[in-house]
Amino acid sequence: MAEPVFPEINASVEATTPETLKQHIDSGDSVAILDTRARANFDTWHIEAPNVTNVNIPYFDFLDGLTDDLESKLPDGEPTYVVCAKGKSSEFVAGLLTEAGYEATNLEYGMRGWARLYE
Repeated sequence: MAEPVFPEINASVEATTPETLKQHIDSGDSVAILDTRARANFDTWHIEAPNVTNVNIPYFDFLDGLTDDLESKLPDGEPTYVVCAKGKSSEFVAGLLTEAGYEATNLEYGMRGWARLYE
């Protein structure tokens, strides 16, 4: 399967390591996560904790840009940790959000990186 091709983003995107995100969650910080995987993948497994707010919006919904409808669905937390399977789709979405003035970061290596914490 070919890697998706994303529109060009003019924002620099910071990456957060899975270890750093886990530290924030474990310390009780309020964490907002935008999961850009397909709904079935999100439903099967996602990052959960009492202090985590999850929103699932597949990355392909962002390919035409950040619409008012999409903005109304975004988590309220700052910063927003954007996750996907491997870190590429979420990097694109985090860049789009950053370009629009949101504080967004990409989860390095996506959910694959998150899974490595538990292997």
